[in-house]
Amino acid sequence: MDIGYIWDEAKYQKVVKEHNVKFYEVVSAFDDPNGIVIPDPIEHEERWAWIGRTPWDRLLVVIYTEQDLPYFRIITAFDAEGRWHDEYYQR
Repeated sequence: MDIGYIWDEAKYQKVVKEHNVKFYEVVSAFDDPNGIVIPDPIEHEERWAWIGRTPWDRLLVVIYTEQDLPYFRIITAFDAEGRWHDEYYQR
């Protein structure tokens, strides 16, 4: 099954402004063969956190849901710091 990505435009603009993360970076982070997925600790709905490195050597956390499969609905994305950074490098 091919996976696509969708992102609410208003949320996307907010992420671009607050975290300077672009859509193409988020999609590329999913291609990291060393990327990891963990349940999102904020349990509003079944959400996942993907931690992956982009080709531009940026480590991102991407919060998403699979409820719209075959599309991943992106909730937010930001630079991996603290526990997110540690989680990636400990695996």
